[in-house]
Amino acid sequence: MRQAQSIRYGPFAAVLALLLALPFFAPAYVVHVANFVFISALPVIGLGFLSGFTGRVSLAQGALFGVGAYVTALLTTKLGWSPLAAFIPSVLGSALVGTLLGGPAVRLIGLYFVMATVGIQQIVWIVLLNAVDLTGGPQGVRSIPAISIGKYVLDTPEAFYFLTLAMATASYVLAKRIIASRLGMRLRALSDDELAASAVAVEVTRAKLIALVMSSAWAGAGGFLYAHYVRFIHPDMFTLEPSILFLTMSMFGGYRSVEGMLFATAILESATEYLRPFGEYRMIAYGLLLLLGMMFFPKGLFSLLPKRAQGAAKKTGKGAEHV
Repeated sequence: MRQAQSIRYGPFAAVLALLLALPFFAPAYVVHVANFVFISALPVIGLGFLSGFTGRVSLAQGALFGVGAYVTALLTTKLGWSPLAAFIPSVLGSALVGTLLGGPAVRLIGLYFVMATVGIQQIVWIVLLNAVDLTGGPQGVRSIPAISIGKYVLDTPEAFYFLTLAMATASYVLAKRIIASRLGMRLRALSDDELAASAVAVEVTRAKLIALVMSSAWAGAGGFLYAHYVRFIHPDMFTLEPSILFLTMSMFGGYRSVEGMLFATAILESATEYLRPFGEYRMIAYGLLLLLGMMFFPKGLFSLLPKRAQGAAKKTGKGAEHV
């Protein structure tokens, strides 16, 4: 039993140890990019729950990411809250907006749900842009305070790195725990066959709402980190583009693999950051990278694992193939 556990957690511990050491030997810009990778991992994991379990493809994750960012930005700049105190409201705010706007749409399927989420994306962006007295409108919110933990102020990429790493690691562990729980079993049944799931007493609509709430909450947590890292936000940061990027990362890695989505996020977020100097041309390179990925492994990066490894994961019931 002890040997099995060491095999299971050995690779995870090795990767975590490497990531903990990264700021001590990597250039500052690499640490900066790594922060964006870990921040993006949160909404991507959340989107995996929604799309992987319910089959609903959402293009509103960027908007919910923005809701979390704006909630913490407004609470800390206008009401004087400490950033850590604003974390829970940011998560709950995104979950609430996602549920209120997306809840009625969970019964829709296919393209109809996609179009509904595009509408949600636009509604949130329009509100952020036009509610000038509340959000600052096109001017955005400036001077967002840095997060402080005791005497330590996380105002540099190296200092902020350990927080984003901790949040991404906690998200990974939490996602795996949910997958292995009874709730995860019900959601997996829903992802396989809605009719069969309803036949074995799974409340389909309720399960879809739970997946939506989790997806929205994860986006809000990512938005919280983003706001306190860049320390300036405006509506154009939360247009349809980040929603497409989050969806691409989730699809690229494979909706049913937590590890795959994290790996895809690292690849695509890093590519996006390093291609920024090329301006609009970076999106061409990004599109080509996406096209090649979809051509050679359309089922995500998890499909690249040996068949024996995939089979072993399925037998455990706790494998990484589901999210």
